[in-house]
Amino acid sequence: MKKAKAIFLILLPIVALFLAAFLPVHGSGIIFILTDGSIEGTNKIYRNGNIYTFSGDIEDSYGIIVNASNIIIDGNGHTLKSVPRILPVGSWDFGIELSNVTSCNVTIRNLKILDFNIGVYSWTANNTIESNTIMGCNMGIFLAESPNTLVGNHLEDNIQGLFMGPLPDTHKTVFNVLYDNSFVNNTMQVYDCECTDPHTIQHLNIWDNGVEGNYWSDYNGTDADKDGIGDTPYQISSDDVDALPLMAPVTSPINENGGFLGTNIPNEVGLALTAGAVVAVSATVYVLFRRKKSKKQK
Repeated sequence: MKKAKAIFLILLPIVALFLAAFLPVHGSGIIFILTDGSIEGTNKIYRNGNIYTFSGDIEDSYGIIVNASNIIIDGNGHTLKSVPRILPVGSWDFGIELSNVTSCNVTIRNLKILDFNIGVYSWTANNTIESNTIMGCNMGIFLAESPNTLVGNHLEDNIQGLFMGPLPDTHKTVFNVLYDNSFVNNTMQVYDCECTDPHTIQHLNIWDNGVEGNYWSDYNGTDADKDGIGDTPYQISSDDVDALPLMAPVTSPINENGGFLGTNIPNEVGLALTAGAVVAVSATVYVLFRRKKSKKQK
C-alpha cells in the first residue's frame, strides 16, 4: 500500500509539470527578448545559446518585442495568437516586432502567427523569415528595410499578405529575396510602396531562387509542360514580377504532420492523452497493490 501511494504521489506532480510546460498560455501580455538575451513575459519560450524555442502555444498574446541580435526564434510548430482587444486609433499590435536594433540578423521559423494587426514587423535588415504560417492579420509581414529573406512562408487571409515600406534615398542598393512562399486569398497579395517622396526609394526584390518562385492563389496562367512552374510571369506590382510562379502552394512544415510526435494530432491533445494515460496507469498500479494486500490479510 505504501509503495502504491508513493508511486502515485510521485507521478502526479510529474504529470502536472508536464502539462504546465506544454499547454497554451492565456493572457500572456507582451513578451520581450532583451538585448542581453534574457526572456521576460513567458515561460513557454526556452533558450539554448542563441536559439529560442517555443514549448507550447501562446494565446491571447500582445506579441513579442525582440531587442536582441543574431538569434533564432523557432516556433517548433506552435501558435502565437493575438488577444482580441480594441486599440487606440493609430495603434498597432505586432506578432513579432524587429525594430529596436540596427542590425538584427534574426531568423523566425516554424511559427503560426494569428490575428495580429501585423504578423511580423521588421524595420531592420539581414533577417530570415522562413516556414511560418501567418493568417488573419491586417498585414502578414511588414518589411521596411533590406536585405531580408522570405522563404517557405504561408500567408493566407490577410488584408495585405506582404507590405513593403519605403526606404531612405541614402540606402545602398540591396535586394530582398523571396521564394517558395504561398500567397493565398489575401485581399492584396503584396503592396510595394510606390514612393512619391523624393527622399525615399522603393525596395528592390528578387522573387525566385533561379529555379522556382512563389505561389499566388490568383495566378491564372497555365503549365503546358507540367513542371510545376507557370508558363507566364505573375505581375506583382508595377515594378515587381515573379518570373517563375508556382502552380501549387508550398506545404508549410506547420501544416504537414507538425503535431504530437510528428502526427496530425494537435500537441495539446497528444500531451493531455499522454498525461491521462500516466494517471490511468498510476491508478491501476494503486488498485492492484490494494488487492494484493487485501488477499494477504485474508
